[in-house]
Amino acid sequence: TLCVSSQVGCKMGCKFCATGTLGELGNLTSGEILEQLIHANRINDVPIRNVVFMGMGEPLNNYNNVVDAVRMMTSVRGFGLGFKHVTVSTVGVVPRMEQLTVDLPQISMALSLHAPTQELRAEIVPAARGWKMDRLMAALDEHVKVTGRAALIQYILLAGLNDTEAMGEVLAKLLHGRRVKLNLIPYNPVQSLSTIVQMLAVF
Repeated sequence: TLCVSSQVGCKMGCKFCATGTLGELGNLTSGEILEQLIHANRINDVPIRNVVFMGMGEPLNNYNNVVDAVRMMTSVRGFGLGFKHVTVSTVGVVPRMEQLTVDLPQISMALSLHAPTQELRAEIVPAARGWKMDRLMAALDEHVKVTGRAALIQYILLAGLNDTEAMGEVLAKLLHGRRVKLNLIPYNPVQSLSTIVQMLAVF
């Protein structure tokens, strides 16, 4: 499995994410996205069989280039990957989630949820202020209905904030009856990427 980036930096500003400290510096072209797969295939002992858009950036903020890259990845004239072996992750750009279901109805979707309530999610994922939880989950449900496959829910564990027993119960209620897989991610404290870049420049 190869994790690819779709942007340089990210403007979504999630409170726990180092990439978000950079802001959005630019979009990768479809060719630059595909180049990551080309290089990975060159250095890997076996061909890459799965691609996840979970690297730097919000894929749905670079929508056209991501869609073009996925189409080439899954084309028999391109890399010939199965649609179900390509996963696009999003923090929840709802209109683009809805459009993705129309444009690429067979690919897998992952939602970076990180909180089970609208209030907490808006606090740690600023983009959530623009799209309420009910519409977000409705967009995810529609994609699952169309693909017939479970979506991935990504949930980073922030001590004392979203990992309490009470929050766990709210999360269970939110996901109950939905066709999803829950991925619990330990939080790794990091310095801002801009600080790291400055440190590396010394060398």
